[in-house]
Amino acid sequence: MVEIIIPVGPGDRADWLDSVLKKVSALANSLNYKIIVYDNSEREDLAKVISQYSVNHVTAKRFKKVNMAKLRNEMLKLANESYVVMLDSDVIPSEKALPRMIENLKNGVTFTWMHYAYDEKEIEVDSDSLEENPNLGCSALNLDVIKRVGYFDERYERDEDVWLYAKLKKEGYIVKPTKGRCLHLNKVHARENLMSSLKEARRNLWRSKYDMMLVLDGLTQFQMLTGYTYYGSYYVIPIISLFTSPLILFLYLPVIAFGLKYYKSPKKYLLNLLPGLSLVLGLPYGLAYAVVNKSLKKKYNGYK
Repeated sequence: MVEIIIPVGPGDRADWLDSVLKKVSALANSLNYKIIVYDNSEREDLAKVISQYSVNHVTAKRFKKVNMAKLRNEMLKLANESYVVMLDSDVIPSEKALPRMIENLKNGVTFTWMHYAYDEKEIEVDSDSLEENPNLGCSALNLDVIKRVGYFDERYERDEDVWLYAKLKKEGYIVKPTKGRCLHLNKVHARENLMSSLKEARRNLWRSKYDMMLVLDGLTQFQMLTGYTYYGSYYVIPIISLFTSPLILFLYLPVIAFGLKYYKSPKKYLLNLLPGLSLVLGLPYGLAYAVVNKSLKKKYNGYK
């Protein structure tokens, strides 16, 4: 039997959770899957929503500090089966999503996921060749392998999905996306307007610390550096022009053309530009944080 684990936190919306459980319960019944809801929200309204469905409702204390890697570890310890589906409480899978992901696991994949759609029309849109964004909000895992690698590294508090992707690839396991997409009800990461773009830009100022931790831990994959390479060029080009010739600024033309082609519209390109530039801007902080984190880890291990 396959187990579906859904985390519920203090910031979740009751209406979204109800929509997710309604759809997932119907799918689970037809597929003979079991549902576990890990609830550390400490909210009565969310508990009331969960009680309407035939699920294993596990309650836990709310974390004082958000640590998704630790949360995932606690969730996985509740599972008894080899194949586990992880779904966030604001993500709705399509009719074909769960069977497709489980089929990938049966064919030797250790970690598979479906990219997000923010409109039902995008559910069957194929992934772009450059779209390699692992997530655990709509994913399936071979739990036996996850146990073998020691579960999630809890230092990666909010980048646990990228850490898992990199760790498994380094260990020689197969990780890849599943065809199709899951509907993400929360559109904040879709960057559909200036407000959400600015919100993502602020988030990206500190996100680089996890990427630099991956570098120092020897887990960096080429795909993870493409964003830094592309958006970093926006800073590098003017710097080079200062020491050579203003004509170097014409290099912006192919860079911008690539961005327009990738995002498929000027609006999407512009709304993704700010978060991308912010990611690179936070790189010095991220590197400094990762170096300190690494040295403290070595010092701690030395005292063991």
